[in-house]
Amino acid sequence: MFVIYYLIAMCLFSGVNACLLSYFYRRPLNTYFTAFFFSIVLADFGYLFLALSTTIEGAIVANKVCYLGACFLPLFLFLLICRLCSFDLSRWVKLLMFLYSAFVFALSCTVGFSDVFYESVRYVVLNGFGSYLPTYGPGHVLWDFLLYFYMVANVVVIIVAAKKKRNVSYKTLIAIAGLAFVSIGAFILARNMENDTLLMPFVYLIDELVLLYICALVKMHDVMNSVLESLEAENTAAYLAFSPKGLYLGCNDIASRYFPELLDCRVDHALPSDIEIEGIFKEGMEQLKGASGDKVYRFTYKDRYFKAVMRNVHQNKKLQIFLFRIEDETNIQRYIERLDANNTELAALIKNNKDQIRLFQNQMLVGMAEMVNNKDGFTGAHLKRTKEVVSILVAKMQKDPDLNYSKEFYDDMIAAAPMHDIGKIAIDDHVLCKPGKFTPEEFDEMKTHAEKGAIIIKNLLSNFQSELFVEIAKNMAGGHHERWDGSGYPYGLKGEAIPLEARVMAVADVYDALVSKRCYKEAFSFDDAYDIIDKSMGKHFDPSLKKYFDQSRAELEEYYRKECEAERAEAEKSSAESPAN
Repeated sequence: MFVIYYLIAMCLFSGVNACLLSYFYRRPLNTYFTAFFFSIVLADFGYLFLALSTTIEGAIVANKVCYLGACFLPLFLFLLICRLCSFDLSRWVKLLMFLYSAFVFALSCTVGFSDVFYESVRYVVLNGFGSYLPTYGPGHVLWDFLLYFYMVANVVVIIVAAKKKRNVSYKTLIAIAGLAFVSIGAFILARNMENDTLLMPFVYLIDELVLLYICALVKMHDVMNSVLESLEAENTAAYLAFSPKGLYLGCNDIASRYFPELLDCRVDHALPSDIEIEGIFKEGMEQLKGASGDKVYRFTYKDRYFKAVMRNVHQNKKLQIFLFRIEDETNIQRYIERLDANNTELAALIKNNKDQIRLFQNQMLVGMAEMVNNKDGFTGAHLKRTKEVVSILVAKMQKDPDLNYSKEFYDDMIAAAPMHDIGKIAIDDHVLCKPGKFTPEEFDEMKTHAEKGAIIIKNLLSNFQSELFVEIAKNMAGGHHERWDGSGYPYGLKGEAIPLEARVMAVADVYDALVSKRCYKEAFSFDDAYDIIDKSMGKHFDPSLKKYFDQSRAELEEYYRKECEAERAEAEKSSAESPAN
């Protein structure tokens, strides 16, 4: 009874292993794995039926069931080994091998009807279980040829794969070699035994366990299977897989076309350090470590641009694979580069147009300044000089990293400076051109030039200048007489409520008034002018502008000296030409 229980256990184990295969390696379920496992189930049940048989007829039927599994097992094992070693056989070769196995099985089915396969067969009871003793016929040599052919073929495939197939894992090769040698040894041993009922089911069990181990390796190394597990992916991108230790596990055909160096890389080994892609994928794996989701990694290789979507693939909550899904973005990047080139040309064109607009704007402002100059005789020169003072102060402000204003803002401040007194156009001539001091009523009217100037600028420039320029020019015209302490006009603004451009204009306006000669006063010396402005910081002027004024002092004095010399030379020239007129 022990033998019967043993064979029942072998049948149960083979069935459980087949179910484990279907669960463990279910997507995609390889046909050869499935066929091999279920052939073992048939063979094991054949041995069980043979042991339970009580007549020669029952033994012959059970023997045929054994041959149904045994005739195809060597074929499926060979096709499995070819698949695992990345050998592709043509459909005709596979069909011929299948037909040969089927033919041998058909010969085995003639037992009891013909002497071609067995000349005779005798029923016996061995150790308490049924069996038979055959006398082999001439056709049985075909079964022997089938066994020895697949033994030799398996060894050849394994040796060639070890030498030439770098995309086959050494671990897989070692397991396959062990499987093949166990099977070969078992078949040879069985040929010299009186009965193989006890040996072959146990050998089949070992084969199944080895194949389940190989399934685990193949599941990790077969990158397309990993892709299906993690992404349900399309076949339009390159895929590469690495182990958590950074060992190369494999790639698909697209990846080998993108990175030909992979063809010389052995799986289950780190990429050679002397190839370019080693550093690329090492950097990608460093970024992926510890990441909870997908990571995007862009890199260049041989003048081409690639985008890699990287993912950690887990199985049973354990990290198994670093998976790279790679797309070639070269065409996209080159299109972007062409767009950038076009944008550069467009930016240059826009800048040229802006320069032309700014030139027109400056010419217009000069014209307005001349209009004011024609009314009071000195405002035009004042506008010219205050623009230069603003320019000098702004140059110092631009060097301060604590100020976060744009270049456009500073440029517009300089360009708008000559417009700060444009409101004087609206002042009556008898007030504007009056020599000497104003009466209180006249001074009140004169003070309106700031607010009127802001209105003029808004109405004049809003339709064809940028909003920023209009705002700056309006603030400089309307706020250059405001004071830091709130005692200025026309709005009585205080502190930082006064726009920055108006605060800068206030310094420039007063400095020019101090160091320039007017009809109602003489010019102050540079030292006196400096002292007056310095003492007014925090009262009349923004105290934060003091450092820029101090930095500009020498440059301002040099500018006014040159202006004074130029005015003196012009006056002497006019005096010399007067008698001739």
